[in-house]
Amino acid sequence: MKFDEQGFRHLVDETIATIIRLGTTSHAVLDRYKRFTEMLVGHLKSLDQPFELTLCLKWVNSLDHDPACVLSASYVGWKALHRFVHLPAEQQAGTLTEWRHYLCFTPELPETDEYKNILVEFQEVMKEEGKYPTTIKSYSSMARKLLLYLESVGITKFSDARNQNLLDYFQTDRFKNRNLKGFQTELCVLKKFLRFATDAGYTACKTLPYALPKIRQSRNKIITTIDEKVEADLLEDEPDSLVNKRDQAILLLALHTSLRSCDIRALRFCDIDLEKETIHIHQKKTGVDLEIPIDSATQNAIIDYILNERRDCKQEYIFVTSVDPIKKLARRHYRMKYRTQGTESYENLPHDGLHIYRRTFASRLLQSGTPLPLISEMLGHIDKNSVRVYLSTDEAKMKRCALDISLIPCRREEY
Repeated sequence: MKFDEQGFRHLVDETIATIIRLGTTSHAVLDRYKRFTEMLVGHLKSLDQPFELTLCLKWVNSLDHDPACVLSASYVGWKALHRFVHLPAEQQAGTLTEWRHYLCFTPELPETDEYKNILVEFQEVMKEEGKYPTTIKSYSSMARKLLLYLESVGITKFSDARNQNLLDYFQTDRFKNRNLKGFQTELCVLKKFLRFATDAGYTACKTLPYALPKIRQSRNKIITTIDEKVEADLLEDEPDSLVNKRDQAILLLALHTSLRSCDIRALRFCDIDLEKETIHIHQKKTGVDLEIPIDSATQNAIIDYILNERRDCKQEYIFVTSVDPIKKLARRHYRMKYRTQGTESYENLPHDGLHIYRRTFASRLLQSGTPLPLISEMLGHIDKNSVRVYLSTDEAKMKRCALDISLIPCRREEY
């Protein structure tokens, strides 16, 4: 028998021990790696082959991952499996010394030169508009897939594309069982792309941007918040975590100042004035300058993180990664739910995102009697009516709005 299961499991155990030393303490990540181990053991058993990087990557790349369905998760799950295959190989070679990203695959590009030029120009326009690199990558990926479809049906000049071709594209397998929100997002991006292509003179068909299907979904947003018990569980000390103090400081910042996740990650040392006890930022989402007070508990948490946990580096950003390479914190680097593992709060958290703290901040201000215009100003809203969605979180005042039905004539049998 060529596959040594015991030896492979020992290699995985050593790998996990190494990545924990590098700072990966998320229960979600470690639990996922246990599942990936069993998947990989099952595959190598079926082949009766020893663990080898090229062999395993061939298997991973054979899985449907656009979108992923074999892993019953998103494309992110497939990328995590791809990384997991690399980690034991690096451990085996003695090169697992830092947390790094591994190139999953090279995206398929259109063969037509005109289509390649359209993509490049579209990316340049988005750069000029100041869009983030991740946004540019996402938008150009959606445009690229549309162009690949046009090539597949024999349309090699964009000027030959017609309204019906776009409608047919949305009937392909790519959009089967698609999440409605994702569908709407792609429609919005492609409309932007088609407008660009029309304005750039790649087609004379001015109706292309309006040929896309229309989807409308009216819904009332339910505002979720956390209570004091959940907050206490989230702030509980996690001494074994390399990001314990960082997580606590981020939580208090979001909960006590209402800063958005993107603004917290972009927070620099020069943005905080400890003498005036204020934070001054240029909001990423709205582009509006905002100055807000910062309480002593939040200040102390940030100082504690900087002095006792933050890695020594020359980064201008306050919050940095706990594993190599040291860089500005990214969205994926903060997850709140694992901090409540083993408590009742784990099941009571509506979702795993920082925005719930911002909602809780607004809700608590409202319940304390703070006027709506002041709440809106503290949240940094451009549209002052945006704050009205938080009215539903004040249950005491909402009950006053209930109508008395005692004067409505009705008979018992009608019930």
